[in-house]
Amino acid sequence: MAECRVHPKISTTFSLVFVRSRDQLFRVVTAKMSPKQPVLPLSYMCLKVISNQVTVALSDDEGKYYQVVQEYLADATYEVLQDLLRMILNCITLDAGIRFSCLEVLLREDVKKLDTGIFPWFYYEKILQTIKLRGKRLQQLNLKGVWVRDYPEELTDLIENLPHLRTLVMPHMASDDVIEAVCSLKHLTMLDICGEACYTVEGIRKLHSDKLQVLDIGNFGKRDICQEEDSGPELVAELMMNCPNLSSVKTYSYTGSSLLLIYEKNPSYRTKLKYIHDTGTTLKSMEAITTLCPDLETVHLESPEQEVLENLSKLRKLHTLKLVKYSAQELTDYLRISGSQIQVLKLSRVKDVALDLSVLSSLIPNLVTLECFQMKLTFSDAGSYFMSLQNVEFLYCDMSDDVIRFVLMNAPFLRRMVVGCVILMTDGDIFRMCAESDFTNLEELWFSCAKCLTATSVELLMGHCPNLKVIGQLTGWDLHQEELDYLKVVIAATNTDLTLLPVGSFA
Repeated sequence: MAECRVHPKISTTFSLVFVRSRDQLFRVVTAKMSPKQPVLPLSYMCLKVISNQVTVALSDDEGKYYQVVQEYLADATYEVLQDLLRMILNCITLDAGIRFSCLEVLLREDVKKLDTGIFPWFYYEKILQTIKLRGKRLQQLNLKGVWVRDYPEELTDLIENLPHLRTLVMPHMASDDVIEAVCSLKHLTMLDICGEACYTVEGIRKLHSDKLQVLDIGNFGKRDICQEEDSGPELVAELMMNCPNLSSVKTYSYTGSSLLLIYEKNPSYRTKLKYIHDTGTTLKSMEAITTLCPDLETVHLESPEQEVLENLSKLRKLHTLKLVKYSAQELTDYLRISGSQIQVLKLSRVKDVALDLSVLSSLIPNLVTLECFQMKLTFSDAGSYFMSLQNVEFLYCDMSDDVIRFVLMNAPFLRRMVVGCVILMTDGDIFRMCAESDFTNLEELWFSCAKCLTATSVELLMGHCPNLKVIGQLTGWDLHQEELDYLKVVIAATNTDLTLLPVGSFA
């Protein structure tokens, strides 16, 4: 028998007509819902059509239409060719042979950006040869998807023939000869050579550049950047001196130790670093950091020693802070002084002391992003609000469902919330929250393990949140495949801009 019950406060927003059968629950959702799918830009639609035609034309092994395609695109701007290459090369479902043919035909000399995408090993050498021949004016090159480490001579030769490069991404691939070739690039501002190194200490010492601003090097948690010993903080300190305009040393986890070595030799030296990552930070290394790096905007500290955090208040431009295994009391003391300047706070692995989110809201009024990993979370004042908070992630945290409700109800501008913990919320809880709050700005909601939530909650959310575009992780909900299929039909039929994201298969 059909039944219709609508809460008074949300009756003007949407109505649900429940039609119950023995095995399924059918609903018709009307009025305000998630936003409608926008009309695709004409430029994207044209790009999609042309890319399909190009891949079809170049799908034969004989190259019969290569010349035809080149003539057809002869008058196209380099931006069009870049977009076509990006769309085709990163389509992993497309045959590698077709993608390589498209690279050969579409890579014109005036193309400035190229991301090779992922290819099988027998294409690596051919790809390097093609880029060398046709990509002479490239400014950005990303080789992440091809393991050209096995072709050091060809890679060196390629780099020497790309004098206009500004960005070069080639993790795990650089040898001594490759580093020497990189030094010939007079316009390079970003270099990614992180991961397992093929270069030696002597080879990396050749890296000198007044232009380089971002250097991605080393491995997370490892002091040495080469396979040789004594290639840790001392060598990184030398690199920072050889590249005086660096604003970021990414991946490497002991930058503070390197700065301390510089500080002990030349305390009047000043870097241009805006980001650092340090492990086991001591008071001495913290003094070096705050003295040598007055422009720091982002700081990542792991296991800092006592009294280190209070010195962060000397960094007047700091707005992003990530801490791992820290003192909760020292963090609170720092935030009482400088909390108003923090916009992004990422905390990890402190479960002995509960983090009071209501206290946090008062200490960091401009907080935009909050991420907590393996933390104990609570709140003491339900009347406090996060008036700037937009992004929240709680992963493997010890907390009650009340904490989730507190954030959802007390952050009026919240756009994205990810909860990677077991929650016991029911459909009734979601219903009550919808009755009490409009969730006007909410765009993404992820509950990875919510076994008490069903398809009813999905429909409540999509019928109540006017900007909701993503709901996940539905494999962790009490949701069956036929219900998911039905919801997708409703979404498609109503042209709703909402994505339901299960991973894996439903029971």
